Amino acid sequence: MSGFSLTRLFTKKQPTPSHNRQDPLPPRHPTTPHKTPVSWLKRLRRTEPPTLSPNTTSHFMPYQPPPGIVPEGYNRPTPLGSDAAPSTTADITSWAMGQTTSQPSWMADGLGFLGYPTLAQMAQRAEFRKPCDVIAREATREWISLSTHNPADCPPPGIPQDPTTRLHALEVEMKRLNIRELLHQQILDSLLYGIGHIWLNMADTPRTTYGQTLPLPLTSNGVRKGTLAGLKTIEPIWTTPNAYNADSPLQDDYYRPRNWWVQGCLVHRDRLISMIPYGVSDLFKPSFNFGGMSLTQQLRPYVHNFLRTRNSISNITANFSKLVLKTDMGGLMATGTSDEADPTTSITGRASFMQKISEGQDIIVADHQNEDISIIATPLTGLADLQAQAMEAMASIPGIPLVKLFGITPNGLNASSAGEIRVFYDEIAAFQEAHMRPVLTRLLTLLQLNLWGATDPALEITFNPLWQHLSATPEPTSSKESP
Repeated sequence: MSGFSLTRLFTKKQPTPSHNRQDPLPPRHPTTPHKTPVSWLKRLRRTEPPTLSPNTTSHFMPYQPPPGIVPEGYNRPTPLGSDAAPSTTADITSWAMGQTTSQPSWMADGLGFLGYPTLAQMAQRAEFRKPCDVIAREATREWISLSTHNPADCPPPGIPQDPTTRLHALEVEMKRLNIRELLHQQILDSLLYGIGHIWLNMADTPRTTYGQTLPLPLTSNGVRKGTLAGLKTIEPIWTTPNAYNADSPLQDDYYRPRNWWVQGCLVHRDRLISMIPYGVSDLFKPSFNFGGMSLTQQLRPYVHNFLRTRNSISNITANFSKLVLKTDMGGLMATGTSDEADPTTSITGRASFMQKISEGQDIIVADHQNEDISIIATPLTGLADLQAQAMEAMASIPGIPLVKLFGITPNGLNASSAGEIRVFYDEIAAFQEAHMRPVLTRLLTLLQLNLWGATDPALEITFNPLWQHLSATPEPTSSKESP
């Protein structure tokens, strides 16, 4: 029969693709027999996002986690249904790339996610690390004060009646779990990588997917008394979201991960307390691993400008004066420049000779008939201002005064940094209210449930002021009695 083939009878027909909405998930890592799998080390060190075309780099492509974060062969859950929404995240990515115009590299610097390996390398430089350290240290330096007020003086059952006893028990529990150090590390991770996680280690929950994937509501029914074993910060490189709602922006969990993969273990979002100081648009959340823009990435162009300015000033300072030898070029070049030529008569030999005797010498000898010596000096005025402006631009992004960031005090009559420091402390206070208070509220709720099985609704958190008044320092007393 014409056109008949036995191969067509035994070839499995490909299923028709469904048009229902699929829930965006991190991609799996299959290996095809026709392609050599990429080394895990090369994939870990890859900093550029995938490309939609050979000449176009996409900043909207979903984040590719390193091998081992998502288990091999993991079956995706049943997706949500939505006929009106785009079928896949790739459709949204293609649409976003079509709406953005190509930009020069100097303008697009820092717009896309750089990758955790690159951010970790940037954190090794003092220019990137110091601003993050200053903010994390200042935000937790004076710590917090706990207070409670209950007009009826009748707390919920199970909680001690004496307010002093309750507050003392909470303070002891916070020291046991190192809450202050955990917050400092979480803030540092969120500034260095864009997001920081604190994992809740419950004693009654196994450290497997079957246990960690269960929700953990912070209620008396969700957290049993005495089950909090500890807390731990987790770097975002070891995490990636598993599933999130991309169906309707009207829902509370829109573009909010339901659970996270933590080195092969699926963890419910209730068991991870995250902090994102600088959030990004929903279009960029998949490419940023559902984190935010790190402070190091925001500092990148300013730090590069500062380093280039610093290196240029260093080169100008090291070569601010040049020795000019005026000699008979025609006669000396005729003697040759080879190794056999007389070094005292060749042009290279004379230049080398004059350079040697000029370094560290007060007298330079030259032929008064055929040669002349002069020194050209580059003016160094204004170089300090250029470097100071580069440093000020670098300090303006985190909003840290120069005296705090670099230890540079203002010069001039009645010069003071008190105003800049007060403004900086206001920024830190706003950071504490916006990012630290939600984390502390959840942690203190967890601590109360772990201690008493109930929570005190009258508990209040107050951030201690950062400004240290000089009048608070006790003055030395004199040994002489006043008359």
